[in-house]
Amino acid sequence: MKSIHTHIPALLLAVLLQSMNPDSIAGVGSIGLGQTKTEVIAALDSTIPNLMAKARIPGLSIALIWDGEVAWEKGYGTKNKLTGEPVDKGTVFEAASLTKPFFASVAMSLVDSGVIDLDRPLVEYIPQDSIESAIGHPFDYPGFRADWFRRITARMVLSHSSGLPHGQRGKPYPVLFEPGTKFSYSADGYYFLQKVIEHLLGEPLEKTMRKRVIDPLHMDRSSMVWDDHFSTNAAVGHSLLGITSGTPRKYTEAHAGASLYTTAGDYAKFVAALMNGSFLGSRSVNLMLTPQINVSDSVSWSLGFGIEKTSGGVAFFQWGDYGIFRNYVVALRSPRRALIYLTNSFFGLSIGKTLVPVATGIEEDFGLRWLRYEPYDSETNAFFYTIAERPAEEAVRSYHVLRGKGSPATGEDVVNTIAYELLRSGAHDKALVFFELNTKAYPGSANPYDSMGEACETVGNLDRAAVYYQKALDALPKDTTRNEASKARLKEIFQKNLARVTGEKKSH
Repeated sequence: MKSIHTHIPALLLAVLLQSMNPDSIAGVGSIGLGQTKTEVIAALDSTIPNLMAKARIPGLSIALIWDGEVAWEKGYGTKNKLTGEPVDKGTVFEAASLTKPFFASVAMSLVDSGVIDLDRPLVEYIPQDSIESAIGHPFDYPGFRADWFRRITARMVLSHSSGLPHGQRGKPYPVLFEPGTKFSYSADGYYFLQKVIEHLLGEPLEKTMRKRVIDPLHMDRSSMVWDDHFSTNAAVGHSLLGITSGTPRKYTEAHAGASLYTTAGDYAKFVAALMNGSFLGSRSVNLMLTPQINVSDSVSWSLGFGIEKTSGGVAFFQWGDYGIFRNYVVALRSPRRALIYLTNSFFGLSIGKTLVPVATGIEEDFGLRWLRYEPYDSETNAFFYTIAERPAEEAVRSYHVLRGKGSPATGEDVVNTIAYELLRSGAHDKALVFFELNTKAYPGSANPYDSMGEACETVGNLDRAAVYYQKALDALPKDTTRNEASKARLKEIFQKNLARVTGEKKSH
């Protein structure tokens, strides 16, 4: 069903690609803290092109901070595979979730100036009817945890401990756990705080961010919304199969969690300003980078960044994942060294485990192991490359090998998504092969049958489409992957699909 599985959600892949083998990472290792800036830059410069080729990454923008200063920035590859236009230092990328700590720093500046209090419930700042409009129902809606919602603070939002969801919707609006008790990544939380700040300041977020951080730091190639000046030098994203629309996405409304456009060099100015205390001041920076909630044995979350403590040192980090743009920033406060890199590729985070030790001089990947993004040379990524580049027969053989090992890369949602990408790219025969593989691998799930029906309909085989839409309806009552409300909604969709193709058949 296209409406559910047109792309792989960012957090889904962060969880499902769990068979990572850190020892399989090939390439340059750490060159040590004793190396000079020139040697580190040379090591990065010689390593990156080869890594990009192996990982199928079209374009990359990178910056290095050394002793608290932006020491180096460079662009590699192409901003658009269709045109071959090169990436340079001024090429703008979607920052994705690198937006979150950028926004958090401005929120902390408002804490510093007394506009907001970290520990005051956010509902006290904004009219309740505005909140009810946003969540889609009143506070007294049956099942809504209004008692928990009323306790959410800026501290909880910035540390991802608010209990608010990450894109999930429904009635009642989900508050997933008692606020402040544990970590759960949430863009909704950041957007809630954005609405509070916009209400208090009486202006849209993009204006606040420009006045308080973008212009003061001379981030001349950055904006929270699309700027037409970017048109001549903006990267476009490339999917798991290397597919691109050829045009940049243009966001017209700022989102505190995701909408920043920037370059690696511009973002490095922001990180350096934090490290030096020249933006917020050392007191506020120390507060911002103080761990607030534990995430794992070595990782915690501060008021904006992840914090990892290892035997090699302590770093703050954040990743960005918008599917077709994947980015990373990691910084050591002692020594004052940081790496920022942006890519226009689904595979962008697969090279971080190699680049981070080279840049930091410490044999750690700082956050990437916790995130579970697989290295570029993993068996799972080799499977994805095979699907994109090799005949269907080879891809199917790889599929069966991985499925025999229980790899999450052969999961229902992942294969369904791959098949839809193939279908959209015009590789119809290969798409049908993978849609059908999914129906055989998950016979108790209704959705693969519906997706196969849609694929058959797309290629004009209405008889076969009708068969699979009927199979989806037949499988739905026993489908244990859905609750009853979801089944009722899907039944209506499947019936409409079947009626549509049946009607089309009769008209012919």
